[in-house]
Amino acid sequence: MDILFLLKKIVSNFLMPLSVIIAFITTGLLMLGRKKKRQKTGIFLIVLATILLAAFSYGFIANALVAPLENRYPPLLNPENHPQARDIRYVVVLGGGSFPEGELPLSSRLTPESLARLLEGMRIYHRLSGTKLLLSGGAVFQDVQPEAATLANVALMMGAREEDLIREDQSLDTSDQARLIAAVIGKSPFILVTSAIHMPRSMALFRKQGLAPIPAPTNYLAVPQTHFRPGSFFPGTVPLQKAEAAIHEYLGLIVTYMK
Repeated sequence: MDILFLLKKIVSNFLMPLSVIIAFITTGLLMLGRKKKRQKTGIFLIVLATILLAAFSYGFIANALVAPLENRYPPLLNPENHPQARDIRYVVVLGGGSFPEGELPLSSRLTPESLARLLEGMRIYHRLSGTKLLLSGGAVFQDVQPEAATLANVALMMGAREEDLIREDQSLDTSDQARLIAAVIGKSPFILVTSAIHMPRSMALFRKQGLAPIPAPTNYLAVPQTHFRPGSFFPGTVPLQKAEAAIHEYLGLIVTYMK
């Protein structure tokens, strides 16, 4: 595996909210046994970490981070009515993670993100006759079959035809996917399916390859609620996961635009 790819993944995880919060708390606790001036710094870090943990654990703050990313592109509800519908030849689904085969049923070998993306890709594929379903994802961090193979197996279970499936199974990240998919489809019009929070970065990377994808976001995290639920008044782990996903995408966008 490329050492730069591995370092990128390690650094990005260090910058995630929970990693930063734990680092602040650990550093703060170590400083409490030092001189008085350092004790004050330690207390400050612990208080700051507590505030950050509380803030990122509430849904309205997490949704405020997620919504600007997810609302950049509207959902493609009626692909057959798109102005380019007759010219579209490919429905591209970007993988979002898979698990080793083991004893898991086929439906459980994809992460929830991948499964949602594939489901949306299948919906569009069935509504646009004559299209090919291009499934993208390599084997990342594990000596297992590439994610594209797992996506294809699930797609076949959902009713896709083998002759309509194209597997891109070498990519390790979104940048790889954009480059490798561009080599497969050329300038053909295509629909790009990925999680709504991931769509802005994906569109930017595909456009850098000279492509003009038609976005079809799915797997929304910041879904508007018409009323408060009891859980809305309490912190939770789900908002924290949303906040981490949003920060990951913002960092990815910064890196994308800096290249």
